[in-house]
Amino acid sequence: TFDSPNTVKVINSLQALGQHDYGGCTPIDLEQIVLSMKPNSPKGITTILYVLSLYAKYLKDDRLHNMVQDMDRGALWIMAKPNATKKFISYSQFQETCKDIDLYEEYNSLYICTLFRCLYEGIYSDDMSVIKNLRSSDVNENVVILREDNGNSYELQVSDLLAKDLMKLGNVNTWSRNNRYGECKIKTTGLYEDSCFKVEARGGSEEYSYRYTYYRILRKISKDYLGYNLLPLQLYVSGMMHRIKLNLSEYDINLEDAFAPKNKNRTVNKIIAEELERCNCDTEVRNFREIVKG
Repeated sequence: TFDSPNTVKVINSLQALGQHDYGGCTPIDLEQIVLSMKPNSPKGITTILYVLSLYAKYLKDDRLHNMVQDMDRGALWIMAKPNATKKFISYSQFQETCKDIDLYEEYNSLYICTLFRCLYEGIYSDDMSVIKNLRSSDVNENVVILREDNGNSYELQVSDLLAKDLMKLGNVNTWSRNNRYGECKIKTTGLYEDSCFKVEARGGSEEYSYRYTYYRILRKISKDYLGYNLLPLQLYVSGMMHRIKLNLSEYDINLEDAFAPKNKNRTVNKIIAEELERCNCDTEVRNFREIVKG
């Protein structure tokens, strides 16, 4: 009955909720069931309880429905948080990861580190088209023109280091691998001669090749350097949070206070909204608060 593919994906991930017998369930039992789903955030707990409430209605179990409604989400998150897997990356960890990539990657460290840095500094779209369409001729000092496949384009100011590395990548046309004889260089191609993030020609659709390559590299960074799965969107959000924190500090506003429940400070909302707009993030402030809550 759900139209949204994302909603269906979430419901599927919570199928285990249907394996319990809720007949003699107590509030403590229900707490343990919620915690057994290993929620990663307060939003995750809200989603679990929402699905449980729908299930209770489906079962016509008023007692279970009332019990779900009475659950203390805040208390559940306090219990769940110590065991929650990490979802974001701190600025210090981001810097350390960039250093490690430069140090330990035998080949292609410029490409790998620059892709990682791009997302953190705000160069991101869900379909990765702004990465695919990025070319060195669109870099003007430290301002980059970003182009989506839908025709939308916008400018973003980036660090001098990122701008310099993007200029270098526009001239790189190979990807290095090891073979039995040592280094093997494989030709890569992009939409333009000066495309920054060219890919190897592989089977399948061109669109798939680009996106697959970028996601594969980012998964490798997560596996080799972070020890936990960091999605491209989470890397992008982490960078925004760091810059929001810096802007808040100019007004002596603490990050935790700024994102505290029911904080209606206009300066805080303005700072968050400006960063979302700067990074072309089509999310309302209240929704962004929910994403990073906890």
